[in-house]
Amino acid sequence: MSMFLQLQDWQGTGPPHSRRAIPARGCGSPGTFWSRQGDPQVRKVAHRPVAGQTFRLRIVVACMLAPLRPCSTLLSISTTGASEYKLNNRVATYSAYNATLIQYNILLKAKNFLVFQGDVKAVASQSPKELARLIDQISSSLELAPHYEKAREALERATENATFNFTKRRGIAGEIKQYKEQKGEAERFEALCQERDELVLRRILFKLYYIQHSLEEHARAIKEQNQTLAGLHAEQRKHEKALEDARAEQARARSNIMQKEKRIKKAEKASETKRPDLVRIEAQIKHAERKREKAQQELEKLQQTEAEQQRALQENLQTVQRAANAAQEVQRRAAQTNLSLSEESLEEYRRLKASASILAVDERQSLETLSRDEKTAGRTLAQLKDKLEQLTQKRDKSSEEDRTQSQKKAELDEKVSKLAAELKRVKQEHDNQESERLRIEQLEKEINEKLVGIYEKLTQAGVDQQESQRETRLKETLANLQRIFPGVRGRAVDLCKPTQRKYETAVAVVLGRNIDAIIVDEEKTAIDCIEYMRNQRAGQATFIPLDTVQVKPVNDKFRAFAKGARLAVDVIHYDPAVERAMHHACGNALMCDSMEVARYVWYEKGQEVKAVTLEGTIIHKSGLMTGGKSSQHNSKKWEEKDVQGLQRVGDNLMAQLLELGKSKPRGKESEVLIAEISRLESALHVARDDQKANKTRLSGIKDELKHVEREIRALQPDLRKAQAAYDSVKGKIDALAAVVNEAEDGVFEEFCEEIGVANIREYEERQLKVAQAESEARLQFDTQIARLTHAIQFDEQQLRVMEERLNAYEDIIKSEGENLAKLEDEKTAAQEEIAEAEEAIQTLQDDLKELAEELEKKTKKVDEVKKTTNRAGKALDQALKDNLREEVALDVDEDEEGTQQVKRVSDFGIKVDFDSLDEDEREVRCRRE
Repeated sequence: MSMFLQLQDWQGTGPPHSRRAIPARGCGSPGTFWSRQGDPQVRKVAHRPVAGQTFRLRIVVACMLAPLRPCSTLLSISTTGASEYKLNNRVATYSAYNATLIQYNILLKAKNFLVFQGDVKAVASQSPKELARLIDQISSSLELAPHYEKAREALERATENATFNFTKRRGIAGEIKQYKEQKGEAERFEALCQERDELVLRRILFKLYYIQHSLEEHARAIKEQNQTLAGLHAEQRKHEKALEDARAEQARARSNIMQKEKRIKKAEKASETKRPDLVRIEAQIKHAERKREKAQQELEKLQQTEAEQQRALQENLQTVQRAANAAQEVQRRAAQTNLSLSEESLEEYRRLKASASILAVDERQSLETLSRDEKTAGRTLAQLKDKLEQLTQKRDKSSEEDRTQSQKKAELDEKVSKLAAELKRVKQEHDNQESERLRIEQLEKEINEKLVGIYEKLTQAGVDQQESQRETRLKETLANLQRIFPGVRGRAVDLCKPTQRKYETAVAVVLGRNIDAIIVDEEKTAIDCIEYMRNQRAGQATFIPLDTVQVKPVNDKFRAFAKGARLAVDVIHYDPAVERAMHHACGNALMCDSMEVARYVWYEKGQEVKAVTLEGTIIHKSGLMTGGKSSQHNSKKWEEKDVQGLQRVGDNLMAQLLELGKSKPRGKESEVLIAEISRLESALHVARDDQKANKTRLSGIKDELKHVEREIRALQPDLRKAQAAYDSVKGKIDALAAVVNEAEDGVFEEFCEEIGVANIREYEERQLKVAQAESEARLQFDTQIARLTHAIQFDEQQLRVMEERLNAYEDIIKSEGENLAKLEDEKTAAQEEIAEAEEAIQTLQDDLKELAEELEKKTKKVDEVKKTTNRAGKALDQALKDNLREEVALDVDEDEEGTQQVKRVSDFGIKVDFDSLDEDEREVRCRRE
C-alpha cells in the first residue's frame, strides 16, 4: 500500500525548485540539505512558501492499496473546508470511506489532516528513539521493514540513476541553451556581421580542431596514466604485502624473544630459589664443622685432663705405697736399736728415776712449763708455715689462671675483631646491593617515564599522520571545489576567528561537527559539489548552503544574562556574508569563563542551553555533562624519519631496561645477606658477652692474686715473730735441761755403766724415740692413707664423669660427621642443580642474543620496506594528483555559467568536419582566449 500527500493549485511567484523533499521517516533536520526521493511506502512533498507571497492550495490525500487487493481511496479538501471522499474513483459517503479504511486497519479520527501546534510540540518533546518508534508504529513500517529495506535499495539505485540522468539532462539543456543563445545572437547580428562569418567559422573550426586534438591527447594520457596507476597499485600492494610479511616476521621474532625472556626469568627464579638452599646448607656445614671442632677441642682437653688425673691418681697410689714402706722401715729400725733390759734393771731404773725426780725440783717444774710453751710455739709456727704454704700455692694457682684467662682474652679479642670486620663487610655488601638496587630502580623509573613519553609521541604521531593526511586531502578537495565551483566559500573553521586566544578551545567545541563543514552560497552548488566528490571519490564532507539553511533567531537575553557568560557568536569574527552559517553552527550556545558560571546558568537559572567552559567542558541541553578537549593543540608534523627515530630510541630504552633487569640484585641474595648479618650479629653478641665475662673473671683473678700477695706480705712478720718466740723458748729449755741432766747424771752414773750407755738420756731417748717415731709414723700413715683414699675416690668419680663427657663428645663428633657427610651430599646436589640452571640460563641468553640480533635485522628490514612502501605510496599519490589535474583540465573550456561535469561530455550527435582546415593551420597552435 502506498500513500501520498499532494498539494494542488499552487499559486505564487516563488521558483518551482524551492520546494524541499521531506523524508517519510523523519530523517531531515533544519539547516541540512538531504537529497532523497522519499520513502517507498509514504511519499510526502511539501511546498514551502516564500515570505510575502500569497497562495491558495488544495490538499489531496490518496491511498493506493496492495496489488493483491486492487483498491484506492482519495480524500480531497478544498479551501472552503469541504471534503470529498472517493473509493476506486467513485464518490462515497464518509461512513463507507471510513469502513473501507478500517478493513485495512486504517483509522480516521479527524475530517482533515491538519495537526495542531500543541500536538506537534508533544510529539517533538519525545526522544529520537520514541519518535522513531511512534512513526514506525503509525506507518506500520515495522511490519514492512524487510520490504522497506528492499525498496530503499531500489530507491537508492533509482536515485543514483535519476541524479545521473538529471545531471546529464541539465548538461544537455545547458548546451542547447548555449547553442540557442549563439543562434539568436548570430541571427541578431547576421546583418551586421555577414562579412565576418567566414572568418569566425574558420576560427571556430580551428579551435574545435585543437580542442578535439587536446581531448584525444588527454584521453590517451589518462589511459597511459591509468595503466601506470595500475602498475603503481600493484607495486604498492606488493610493497604492502612485503611490509605485512616483514612485520609478521618481526612480531614472531619479538614473540620468540618474549618467550625466551620468560624462560630465562623462570630459570633465574628457579636458580634464585636454589641459592638460598645452598647458602643454608653451607651455613649448616659451617655450624656443624664449628660444633665438631669445638667438641674435638673439648674432647682433647678432657683427654688431657683425664691423663693428668690418671697421673695424679698413680702418684697418690705411689705415695701411699711409699708411706707404707716408710712406716715398715721405721718399725724395723726401731726394733733393731731398741735396748732390752731385765726386770731387775728396770726396777733399778725406776728407783733411780724416783730418786732423781726429787733433785732440781724448781728447774724440773720450769722445764715442764717451758716444754708446754715450746709445744704451743711449735704449733703456732707450724700453722703459720702451713698457711704460708697454702697462700703460696693459691698464688701460684691464681697466677696460672691469670695467664690462662689472659690468653683466652687475647683469643676473644681477636674473635670479636674478626666478627666485627666480617659483619662490617657483609653490611657494606648489603648496603652496596641496596644502593645498587635503588639506583637501578631509579633508572628503570626514568626509562619507563621516557618510554611512556615515547609511546605517547608515537601514538600522537599516528593520530597526527592520519589527521594530517585527511586534512591534506580535504584541503586539496576544497581547493578543487573552489576552482571549479565559484560559490564555494570555504570551511567554517577558516571563515571565523575567536576574538581572543582563550576562546579557541571553547569555539572549537561549540562548532563541533560543523568545524570542517564547507559553506556554499546555494543549495545547487552543494549538490554539484557532492556529485563531484562522489565521482572523484574524494571522501565525505558536510555542506551548509546559505540560501536554504534554517537559522533560529538569537535570544538577546543571553547577551547579558550572567557575569562571565556570553553568546558564542559574539566572541568570533566572521564575514557578514556567512552570518547565517555561523548562527546555524553556534545557535544560542553560551561561552562561560568557568564551570561555576556554567552550573549557575544551567542549574540555578534553569536555562536549558548549551553551556561551554573555556576548558572545553560541555553541559548539553539534555543536562548531560562531558569533558573538554585539550587546550594544547599539537602543531607538530610528524615525518617518517621522526617516527623511526622514536622507535629506535624506544628499542634502545627497552634493551637498557632488560640489561638493568639482569644486573638488578635479586631479592633472595638480599635475604641471604640479611640472614648472614643476623647470624654474625648474634655471634658477635655472644663473643662480646664471653669477652665481658672473661674480663670480669680476669679482673677477679687479679684482685684475688693481689689479696693473696697482701696476705703473704702480712703473714711474713707473724711467721718471723713466731720463729723467734719458738727459738727463745727452745734456748731456755736447753739451759734448764742442762741443770736437770747434771743432777740426773750423778744419780744414774753407775746404772749407765751397767747397761752400756753414756748417760740415762741416751737410753730414754732411744726408748722414747722408738715409741714416738712409731706413733708418729702410724699417725702420718693413717692420715696420708685417709687423705689419699678420699683423693682416689674423688679422682675416680671425676674420671667417670669425664668418661661420660668423653662419650657424649664422641657421640657429638660422630653425629656431626654423619650430618656433615649428608650436608656435603646436599651441597653437591644443590651446586650441580645451580650449575645446570646457570648453564641453561647461559644457553637461553645466547639464544636470546641471537633472537635479538634477528629481531634487529627484522626491524631494519621493516624500516627498509617501510621506506620503499612510502616511496611507492608517494609515487602513487603523485600519479593520482597528476591524473586529477589531467581530468580537470578537460573541462576548463566549458561554459562557466553551466554546471561543470567532469569526465562526461556529450556531443549531442553533432559531428564537426575539419576538412576545410589546411594542414598548416592544423599545425599552428593557438592559445585559448
